[in-house]
Amino acid sequence: MSAEALQLLFRVTLASSTALLLIFALRRALRALAGARAAYALWLLMPTLVLASLLPAPSQHILARTFTLPAPVSVALEADVGAAAPEGAGLLTALFATWALGAAAMSFAVVRRQREFSRSLEPLEPDTRGLHRSAAVDAPLLTGLWNPKIVIPADFEARYSPEERELVLEHERMHARRGDVAVNAFATLWLCVSWFNPLVYRALGWLRADQELACDALVLAHRRDSRRNYAAALLKTQLATEAAWRAPIGCRWQSTHPLTERISMLKQPLPGVARRIGGLALIAALTGAASFAAWAGKLAAGDAPILVDMKTTITNPQTNEVRVFATRYLVHSGEAIKDEKGRPLDFSCTPWLADAAEQSATENELNAHHVFMRPGQVLLDCALRRDGEVVDRPTLIVGDGTWGTIELTEHGGPRQFKIEVRPSTSAADIAAAKQTSGG
Repeated sequence: MSAEALQLLFRVTLASSTALLLIFALRRALRALAGARAAYALWLLMPTLVLASLLPAPSQHILARTFTLPAPVSVALEADVGAAAPEGAGLLTALFATWALGAAAMSFAVVRRQREFSRSLEPLEPDTRGLHRSAAVDAPLLTGLWNPKIVIPADFEARYSPEERELVLEHERMHARRGDVAVNAFATLWLCVSWFNPLVYRALGWLRADQELACDALVLAHRRDSRRNYAAALLKTQLATEAAWRAPIGCRWQSTHPLTERISMLKQPLPGVARRIGGLALIAALTGAASFAAWAGKLAAGDAPILVDMKTTITNPQTNEVRVFATRYLVHSGEAIKDEKGRPLDFSCTPWLADAAEQSATENELNAHHVFMRPGQVLLDCALRRDGEVVDRPTLIVGDGTWGTIELTEHGGPRQFKIEVRPSTSAADIAAAKQTSGG
């Protein structure tokens, strides 16, 4: 379990870090080209790229003549798999435990900070406009994941002019309508999972900055003649200087974004419809291309296709009847073959690569079979099923491109089974098989 989790963590960390570096490189240019809202939408690249990296590469049925095996059978011959434990198992367990402890500690700290912040706002005094007043805040903010509420200072009217108050409240309502508190909660959760990645700490600040600028742009799009009052409200709030870290997942009018950049944005004309559409189209194209690259890149990371040829011979010595079935399928390391309805075959073998360069066979699978594999070998984890239930799990280790044999005898019956299996990662073998099957 520890090795599988670490492999998954490595995959998502690589994908998310790549996405964050792309966002950092493009966000300012995209903001200048298509506006702050487009720059904020660019952050969708991160979860999309992570999901794409987790998608399995599609398996291809080149030839699949399925057949039903009889009653439960027993293994008469299994490959000799050494009982030596895989090297580095203790180190992997220690690494997984370190990550889990770090994630738990970070989660505990975030939850504690959020609870302390929520308690510090009490007592909250609701008014007739759906707002809540608190003497503990110096600037308006939006807080609450399940039931977001806008909290304003007790002396809100004394701090801001009437038009400034409307602009400030419209900004917080924009946060609520866009679900920015949920976005911040997800980003904080990701920080807890990726506590070891320094890039995520920086990215959290970038996200909050783009979030504030996007809300500024939305407010000004509806109130184009209010730039001066908006700048005055920003200045007044910044001078309050309340620490922003106290609200881990909230949305604050006083952000950690540099005041000069928010003010400078107010001087720039808002982009037109054509530029915004062009920016969103650019984001969509970039997201699609990067997601496909992350998905396709799994082949280079150890998900190279494996062609499995399987020949099954069923012999009945009493009647001298011999039946032969052939099955050929193309899958990836650790992927089981299924029929057209998504059900596993009555007898099939899942191949696992062991080459150090491939890194496809997960540690938990090798531990389950007490297997120590050498580079160039393939572990065939076979399953014999009856009515969909596994009744036996013979295991075979063969060289890449080499035939191996499993012999089975029917319990209480005369029939004998001989299964010959050959896994191959050869590009020539795969191309020839596709050509034979018509592509």
